[in-house]
Amino acid sequence: MADEYEEMARQMRADGVSEEMIARFVAEEMEEDEFRRSKGVTEIEALREWRKIPEHIRKLLLANAFCHNCGTTEFAPGYTLRMRHDCVLIEGCCAKCGAEVARLCD
Repeated sequence: MADEYEEMARQMRADGVSEEMIARFVAEEMEEDEFRRSKGVTEIEALREWRKIPEHIRKLLLANAFCHNCGTTEFAPGYTLRMRHDCVLIEGCCAKCGAEVARLCD
């Protein structure tokens, strides 16, 4: 956990927040930060739909993309979300080789 997240967690513990809530909050903050670092532009409608997907399913989707260069892999940080045909399209780079990858989530 990065220093800034550790500081958030420390302050929340001091305020009496449960470890489960701290973990959930820090995970959400990390996800928000990842979107802010994104090189592309995430569409707001796609982001809203993405957040409706349970977190454990979102993690599975990000860890299961097909790379034409090296096979099954995961998205590197900095992916973007767009709406295509009423589905969320994840676009980004392969975490292993850096090739462009995409996945449509319906």
